[in-house]
Parts: sequence; structure tokens; C-alpha cells
Amino acid sequence: MPFVTCSVDGCSRRLQPLWKPDPADRDTWLYRECDLCNRPVCEQHSSEIGGRLVCDRCRREAEAREALPPLLDLGTDSLPGPR
Repeated sequence: MPFVTCSVDGCSRRLQPLWKPDPADRDTWLYRECDLCNRPVCEQHSSEIGGRLVCDRCRREAEAREALPPLLDLGTDSLPGPR
């Protein structure tokens, strides 16, 4: 089984398992993951936001969504139909 590496911005840092329920079976080992995208992430590329572990990729995407101006309501949903 290959090593588990960080998945953010081409980082190739190998991750250490947080928990090994069955040390002989690597499929049961648990690694640090982003709570939004569930991808493995190292400590350098993650932060805790609101009690959740968020990778830098998801954090940047959330900031970009918040930076967009709100959509204008043109009232097109209330136009009368054909008579």
C-alpha cells in the first residue's frame, strides 16, 4: 500500500496515522482529513474553523464564494405568463 500524502497544492508530505485500530491492517488506519472534502491533509495545509478541520483548498473556495457580490433580483420570476 502506498503512503498517504497531503492532497493540497501538490504537497507530498507523508502523513502519520492518527489512530491504528488494527496495526497489522493498514486499511483500518485513520489519517488527518478535511471535514469538508474528506481528503488527507497535513497540519501545515489545514486549520480549525468553527470546530471543523478545513484544508487550505476548501478555505480558499469558501472565501472566494463569500467575496462574490450578491445576485440582483430582476423580478423575472413574477412576470405574467402568456394570455
